[in-house]
Amino acid sequence: MGVTRLQRRYLLPIYLLVAFYLDGAISHLCEQWLYTPDHTLISRLFMLVLVVTAFVLPEERQLTWYAVGIGLLYDLYYTGMIGMYTFAVPLIIYTVRYLKQYLPDSAFFIGLIDVLCLTLLESTIYIMNRLIGYATVTPVEFISNVLAPTIALNLVYFVFLYLPLKYLLLKLKSER
Repeated sequence: MGVTRLQRRYLLPIYLLVAFYLDGAISHLCEQWLYTPDHTLISRLFMLVLVVTAFVLPEERQLTWYAVGIGLLYDLYYTGMIGMYTFAVPLIIYTVRYLKQYLPDSAFFIGLIDVLCLTLLESTIYIMNRLIGYATVTPVEFISNVLAPTIALNLVYFVFLYLPLKYLLLKLKSER
């Protein structure tokens, strides 16, 4: 009994790590379509998993710490600079967990929150990169060439993955 309980405890972090690595795998495998001179589509499956988890498993006390871990991994693995994702991702998830109590638990609102989280994350990263001189595109170029296509891609993810992810998390919840 103790072994299975211990195994279930680590399932959510494993789901988050799988989403994190799928982001990288999708980006690598579909590089020619996702990154062109006209647009950039950024896969954010880990944000989808975090947002849906915040709604489906509100009693998950470690979720903000998982967000810190995913943000830190993202910084270390993809950017090489610790800070941007390490602070932005958990702050966004903390805010979602707070706002969740005021929102209905429906696919529409969860999708809306996911879009708002993506917008907030991408905008925060863009602003931080502008401040340190790493990003040179104008805000209009950022919105039209990065933010809008990224939201579109992640909305497709949401449409196809929301129900399977929700049922997976509900199954995890019922086994706890």
